[in-house]
Amino acid sequence: MNEPLYVAGASGYDELFAQITRSFIPALLAAARIDAGHRVLDVATGTGAAAEAAAKLVGPAGEVFAGDVSRNMLDVARRNLKDTTIKLDLFDGQALPYPAGRFDRVICQMGLQFFDDPERGLGEFRRVLTPGGRAAVSVNSTPERSMFTRIGTVIGRYVPAQAEKLNRYASIRTIERLDTLFRAAGFTDVKVQSEMRPFSFASFDDYFRGTESGAGISGQAFVKLPEDLQRTVREDVRRSFPNDGAAKPFVVEMEVLVGSGQNG
Repeated sequence: MNEPLYVAGASGYDELFAQITRSFIPALLAAARIDAGHRVLDVATGTGAAAEAAAKLVGPAGEVFAGDVSRNMLDVARRNLKDTTIKLDLFDGQALPYPAGRFDRVICQMGLQFFDDPERGLGEFRRVLTPGGRAAVSVNSTPERSMFTRIGTVIGRYVPAQAEKLNRYASIRTIERLDTLFRAAGFTDVKVQSEMRPFSFASFDDYFRGTESGAGISGQAFVKLPEDLQRTVREDVRRSFPNDGAAKPFVVEMEVLVGSGQNG
């Protein structure tokens, strides 16, 4: 898997998106059934939030490894995790550099949807798990129930060449699809659930400010648009919300799917 995303926006991701996705980490860790002493691998760690939370659960008797395909993300993760014992490495989640049976648990927070082949990625997760070990992932659902993917979807309508990359964040979308991927990768005791969270902003302008500053995938695409197209996209996104986005405070509901399965 190439490094396709968050090259310029790693810091912006940590400031904006990680603050939001962090609220879903407890559900991910609960699905993985992480306990004291476990050896945990965090795939597509991003800026390291899920790895840090897992380290608190496993305690000094356990260990946490984490990695990402993006050097920029890992640079931020190293700064965030500098006072921990978490081991960080650059790797592709579809070809993990670890022997079979190395870990008790594998987690992947909001990363599987970016894999070129999610089933292959899950197969790698299962390969590095001990017998009876468990993997858990979280992914976005549909753009309409996302925080910022809806913006990328609008941009993709106006810039078709960007549509595939911008829609990748919602490439799995449904409980049924995530369940099928786990089973196809050989997992048993598969469980998938929906987690919904409301997020409040002072106004639509406050919500859209991160995108205008270039944070994340949608933001990186947005700031490269001509000014007239930026205005058009912004207006389309605003109208996609109830009452044309006029509510104050402005509330966005985000849905994340959390799936897990056992190795054997």
